[in-house]
Amino acid sequence: MRVTNYSISDNAVLNLSTLRGQVDAAQQQVSSGKRFTDASVDPAAAHAVMQNQTQLRAVTQYQRNVNLATARATLEESALNQLGDILSRARELAIAQATDTADAATRNAAGSEMSQLLAQAVNLGNAKDGADYLFGGTSSSTAPYAINTSGATAAFTVSGQPTGVRTVQIGSGQQLTPTHDGATVFGNATAGPLKTLQDMAAALQSNDLPTLRSLIGDSNSAFEKVQSQLGEVGARASQLQLADSNLTSLSQQLQASTSNLQDVDIEAAITMLTSRQTAYQAAMAATSRILNLSLTDYLR
Repeated sequence: MRVTNYSISDNAVLNLSTLRGQVDAAQQQVSSGKRFTDASVDPAAAHAVMQNQTQLRAVTQYQRNVNLATARATLEESALNQLGDILSRARELAIAQATDTADAATRNAAGSEMSQLLAQAVNLGNAKDGADYLFGGTSSSTAPYAINTSGATAAFTVSGQPTGVRTVQIGSGQQLTPTHDGATVFGNATAGPLKTLQDMAAALQSNDLPTLRSLIGDSNSAFEKVQSQLGEVGARASQLQLADSNLTSLSQQLQASTSNLQDVDIEAAITMLTSRQTAYQAAMAATSRILNLSLTDYLR
C-alpha cells in the first residue's frame, strides 16, 4: 500500500495533538492541584465529591446551629444563676423580717429592697440574644415582661406571650431546644418567681406578717426549680458539646475523603508533566525531521 506524504503529515499532526493534550492535562493538574476539574474525566469520583460537598454544606449549617444554641444556653445559664441569687437574697430578707424582732419600719425598708430584686428579675426575663428576647418564647420580638415602680409597691406585668420554644437542628434527624421559655422560668401573673417576689414586697411594705411567712415556702420552691433548670441547661450544654465534636470529626472525614478523591500528588504530577513534555518535544523533533525529508533524501 502506498503511503503518501499527506497521510504521513496527517498522522503526525494527530499524534502531536494527542501528546499536546496529555501535556495540557498534566499542566492543569499541577496548576490546580486537582486530579480533575471536569466530571467527565472520572465520573464516579466526581459523583462522590459532589455527595461529600453536599454533606459538608449540611454539616456547616449544623455547626452554625450548634454555635447559636450554645450561645443561647450560655446566656440562659447566666440568667438562671442571677435569678437564683435574687431568690436566695429574697428568702434571706423574708426570713429575717418574719421574726418577732422585726417591726413595720424594718419590713418597709426590706420591702423596698424586695421591689428592687423584682425589678432585677424582670430585667433578666427581658434578656436579649441579639435582636431576640431570650425568654420571649415564640414571640421573641416582644419584651415578655414589664414592671411598674411608680406605685406604693412594685408590680410586674406579662407584656408579651413568653410561651413556646424554638428548636434547632444539630444533626440529621437531631432536634434540640436550647433554652426554656419565659413562662417556665419566670412564671406568669398568677404563679412563679416574679409573682413570689412581688407578693413578698407587698407583704413587707404592708407589714403583713402571716402572708410573708407563707411566702417563704414559695421562695424555697422557686429557688429549687431554678436549680433544676440549671441542671437541664448543663445537660443541654453537654449534648451541644458532643454534637459539635461529632460534627467537627465528620467534617474532617468528608474533607479527607474529598481530598483523596480529587487532590493530586503534586510531586507525581510534576514528574508526569516533565515526562510528557519530554515525549512531546521528542515527537516534535522527530516529526520535523520526517516531514523535511525530500525525494533526494529517500534516494540516498
